[in-house]
Amino acid sequence: MKLATLLSKLFLLGCFLAMASGLAAQGSTTAAMNGRITDAMGAPLIGANVQAVHLPSGSQYGNSTDLKGYYRIPGMRVGGPYKVTISYTGYETQEYDDIYLDLGQAFRLSVDLSESAVQLEGVEVVANQSDIFDGNRTGQETVINEETINEMPTITRSIADFARLNPLASIDEGSDGFEISIAGQNNRLNAIYIDGAVNNDVFGLAGSGTNGGQTGAVPISIDAIEQFQVSVAPYDVRLGGFAGGAINAVTRSGTNEFEGSVYWLYRNEKLAGRSPLSDDEVDQRNEDVEEPDELFERQRLDPFTAQTAGFRLGGPLVKNKLFFFVNAEIQRDRIPQPFENFETRYRGDSDRGTINQLINKIEEFGYDPGTFENNQSSLDRTFILAKLDWNINENHKLSLRHSVNDIENLEARSSNPFDLGFQNGSEFFLSTTNSTAVEWNGLFGNNLSNNLKIGYTRVRDDRDPLGEPFPSVEIEDGAAEIEFGGERFSTANRLDQDVITLTNDFQIFKNRHTITIGTHNEFYRVANLFIRENFGRYEYDSVDQFLNDEPATNYNHSYSQVDNVVGDDSEAIADFIGFQFGLYAQDEWQVKDNFKLTYGLRLDIPVFPRDVPQNRLFNEQTIPIIEAAQANASFGGVEYFDDDPLQGARTGGFINPHLLFSPRIGFNWDVNNNKTTQIRGGAGIFTTRIPLVWFGGAYNNYGLNIGGTRIGGRVVFNPDVNQQPKGIDDDGNLFFEIDPDNPVPAGQIDLFAEDFRLPQIFRVNLAIDQDLGFWGLIGTIEGLYSKNINFIRYQNLNLPPPVEGLEGTQDNRPIFNVFDDWNAT
Repeated sequence: MKLATLLSKLFLLGCFLAMASGLAAQGSTTAAMNGRITDAMGAPLIGANVQAVHLPSGSQYGNSTDLKGYYRIPGMRVGGPYKVTISYTGYETQEYDDIYLDLGQAFRLSVDLSESAVQLEGVEVVANQSDIFDGNRTGQETVINEETINEMPTITRSIADFARLNPLASIDEGSDGFEISIAGQNNRLNAIYIDGAVNNDVFGLAGSGTNGGQTGAVPISIDAIEQFQVSVAPYDVRLGGFAGGAINAVTRSGTNEFEGSVYWLYRNEKLAGRSPLSDDEVDQRNEDVEEPDELFERQRLDPFTAQTAGFRLGGPLVKNKLFFFVNAEIQRDRIPQPFENFETRYRGDSDRGTINQLINKIEEFGYDPGTFENNQSSLDRTFILAKLDWNINENHKLSLRHSVNDIENLEARSSNPFDLGFQNGSEFFLSTTNSTAVEWNGLFGNNLSNNLKIGYTRVRDDRDPLGEPFPSVEIEDGAAEIEFGGERFSTANRLDQDVITLTNDFQIFKNRHTITIGTHNEFYRVANLFIRENFGRYEYDSVDQFLNDEPATNYNHSYSQVDNVVGDDSEAIADFIGFQFGLYAQDEWQVKDNFKLTYGLRLDIPVFPRDVPQNRLFNEQTIPIIEAAQANASFGGVEYFDDDPLQGARTGGFINPHLLFSPRIGFNWDVNNNKTTQIRGGAGIFTTRIPLVWFGGAYNNYGLNIGGTRIGGRVVFNPDVNQQPKGIDDDGNLFFEIDPDNPVPAGQIDLFAEDFRLPQIFRVNLAIDQDLGFWGLIGTIEGLYSKNINFIRYQNLNLPPPVEGLEGTQDNRPIFNVFDDWNAT
């Protein structure tokens, strides 16, 4: 009750902060300026006026100095150039031109004004400052501005191509695009923001970590991006939701000039290298070739096309006041998966005649398996983005952005000498992402400001086999395999995600202090249906076994236990909601003009409703068996399980809310106060969200939602996906329907320890930046230390101790029998 009361109070506090001054998504979208204005003797000038004008758009930002001569201008557009004018009655007016601001940067500009008896013309000073010498910068980060985006070569036009500019980012190409690991962490522990709105694949299935990423498509057009920021150790408590890194992007905005571009990107086989065969593969093909003119040589790739066309346009609707930006992009890729010279290359037992017999047999069932020699993958993507920016007045700015990313991907089965894959069982994926972000920046007087962002992301993914519904079949054919029918993991597979992010940052400027009080909240609604092998899966030891209608060697089938519906319309769906509340407070203390200290505390509270379904039979009968068996489990004198192996885990139970504290402290020291030598660093704790697919297991896999069966040697192939055996009854007969009112416990069961906590990581960072004095080069030496505080541990509770151990010089690892278990039920 005490925890529930505390949570309710914290929630009400978060709502109050949000309602009082607006709500926003986490992730930086703006830049800032600050500094101190004094006279020639170093005395503060109270009420000096500082005005910054973003020249391309005419957007004006301004503030006046306080009693100590300090000023702050938050919420400024990134980029530039800016013109800054500093004025005070009786003193010379100074102007600074050609200032550019990077994403998240706090540009520091302090000025000593000289007295003037008469009005003088402005003194013009050029001030184009590198973002490295940024008084707000503490931990490791990389900013990629518009110039770098335009100059850097990229084929994939993906976020990963630019994230790799951070030296701690590691990029690997997976089956669904690039995977980004930052600071050695799992790629799913990154946070990705676009205009402050969460754009992670929060469910956690895409290797790229982006919405729609399972198709291999990019989440946004690069032509819509103004700047990227990749942060690994930002000791600003406003940034959270990651243990790897935060990738933050802000989209372009319109200006007073109409500006745009039209582009077309094209690749085909003539712009690529020759066939990517290894020397060993070439030698293998030439083993039995006797004539030199018959030797195989690497050839051109089969014809393919990869096309991306689009345009962008930005400009004024009302000069200096209201601006628009639009971007549209169409991608059409056609990628062949050829398999040539079947007669000489295929290593299986079947010849062309036997394969034709197999195809005829399949077609007798009324199913077209498609081709296996000239398959083709495809990716069709349409992306549209529109944005409005409104300069309400000098102190208040509002922006609204909406984008839609519509993707259709065919991931074709391919063939090689050891595997024949028929096209119509390929994975066919439809994905649509709608993303909306609203931001308001307000300045009240010279000592209060507020930043509001609201983000909403809606994702609809639907994965199916390409052809008509048909069971999945795998045939061992000597040294090779043959596969046709529905792709085994696409038979009942759809995912709906709705994510709302609400954050508000209220800042108080007081002399040398900038105090931030804020709240960041994420709300999730997820509906996931996943029943693998829902059409049935048949495994045969030979082609003749299938042709002669003999029982399959192995038959596997997963099915709904809440209805007898096959495919995407089943009600065996994990439908759940979750929340993550964040509260934080921070003080940025400008101790001296060249030394800044930032310290604060962040509190994150994940909350998942307690309506998790329960399997009472499992709790009362199976858990005691596992606990009793594991209590005495050992091998080689080593105890393999804790005294409490399940740690309170039960079906129907779930994660208790925990208060996760993330204190942080960072500093920035401009040693000579002239931006030539900078020492910076900090220490703090970072709390990450984790993929919701793990949480979904408690709703999806509890033994009474999805069942499974494996039957050997007695199931004869049936092409009707609605009439697949679901098991063997007490009389030894196959049965084809279940009683949803009295399901028999079956299938996988996922449990969470009662004291499960979100992963947290402790990081310490120290760096020295040095202007080398030539060619504009800056050298940096930086060190980063990370230590996991909480992390994920997986354990198969139904797996007994190892049966034996390896025997070797320095290798005595245990060997487990994965087919053994404590309780077969």
